[in-house]
Amino acid sequence: MMRQAAVGFLFLQLSLAFGQSAEPLPAFQVADVHTSAKTTQVYMRGGFIRGGRFQARTASMLDLISVAYAFESNKIVGGPSWVNTDRFDIIAGAPAATSQETAKLMLQSLLAERFKLVVHKDTRPMPAFVLSAGPGKHKMKESDGKPPSGCESVPQADSAPITGAFTVLTCRNMTMAALVDNLRGWGSAYLPNTVIDETGIKGEWNFELKWNQRNQLAAAGSEGLTILDAVEKQLGLKLEPKPRPQQVMVIDSVNRNPTAMRRMW
Repeated sequence: MMRQAAVGFLFLQLSLAFGQSAEPLPAFQVADVHTSAKTTQVYMRGGFIRGGRFQARTASMLDLISVAYAFESNKIVGGPSWVNTDRFDIIAGAPAATSQETAKLMLQSLLAERFKLVVHKDTRPMPAFVLSAGPGKHKMKESDGKPPSGCESVPQADSAPITGAFTVLTCRNMTMAALVDNLRGWGSAYLPNTVIDETGIKGEWNFELKWNQRNQLAAAGSEGLTILDAVEKQLGLKLEPKPRPQQVMVIDSVNRNPTAMRRMW
C-alpha cells in the first residue's frame, strides 16, 4: 500500500508540474541506468529508440532532459553544476512499435523514477538574436507567387577557391517566419541562440543571401562576410544579439546517482 501511494504521488506531482491529467506516463519495460566509464567523449551518442531498444551513452543530464522534453539544452536552467559534466549510459527496452514521441515520455518517467528529477516550465529573459527591419527600406523583392518556394544553394564556379568560399542561397516566396526558422541552421556557428522575428514585415519575398561560413571567414580576408553582415547589407535587415523572454525548463531538483539498476541482460 505504501509503495502504491508513493507511485501515485509521483504521477500526481508530474501532472501538476505540467498541467496535464493524472494519467501515468508510459514507462520502459526494463532499463539499465549507470554512470558512464571515464572517457574523453563529451557528446551524447544515441538518444533515440529503434526496434524497441532505447540507447543513450555518455549523456549529460542536460542531454537527457533535452531529449525527454524536446527542449534546447541552452534553455534548461537551474540544477547543480554536475548536470552538464557527469555522463550516464541508459539502455532500455519497450514494445517494438514504440514511437520516438512515446519514448520521450518513457524517458521522462525514467528520469523522475531513477534520478528523482523534478522540473517545471517558466518564462525568463534569455539570449537571442533579434531580426528587425532596420532604419531604412529593406532590399528584398516582393514575391510574384511563382514556384518554387524555399531556398536553393547556388553552386560556386569550378575556379572558386575552396577556402574562403561563399555560401550562396537563392530564396523565393519566403515569409519572415520562414526566414528566422532557417537562419540559425544556415549560420549555426554565428547564431548559437534562438532567432526571433521582430521585423513586422508581412507577405512573401524573394532574395539572395551570400556569406562565409565561420570556419572560412579568415581565409576570405577583407572580402569576408558573416551571416549577420549579409543580412544587413543584402537584405536591409538587422540581426542583433538581444535578450528576450523565452520559455525555459527549470531544474528544481535531481539526484546525482541513479537508483538501483534493473538490468536487461
